[in-house]
Amino acid sequence: MKKIMLIILVMMVIPLISTTLTAQETQTPASANTQAKGSETPAGPTSTSTLFIYAIYLGIVGLTAAAISGAFAQSKALRTAVENIGRNPSAADSIRGVVIIGLALIESLVIYVLLVNLILFFVKWTNFKF
Repeated sequence: MKKIMLIILVMMVIPLISTTLTAQETQTPASANTQAKGSETPAGPTSTSTLFIYAIYLGIVGLTAAAISGAFAQSKALRTAVENIGRNPSAADSIRGVVIIGLALIESLVIYVLLVNLILFFVKWTNFKF
């Protein structure tokens, strides 16, 4: 189990490192014109692509964590419900109703994380300057 967790961690960290290592400084058209005229102002990197990449990675990590925790919570809820129905079969109807509502709430949390990820993905990062 520890080896699998280590492999997953490495697979999530390598893309983060590789994007910062291969990042190149870009020039906006205005800063390219001023440098061509002999100005001493260096053109800095734009934070648009960096913010977009970090938003994507944040979304990947958040959705993965939400899906994994949702799957574990659903499996635990179903296991407990089946055990309780096995102990007391006459209470199966009430247990089944509570389990269905609980599973719907657990799944809704994963859907909320997906919604936040979609919002992060479709934000126009060019409007933000740091």
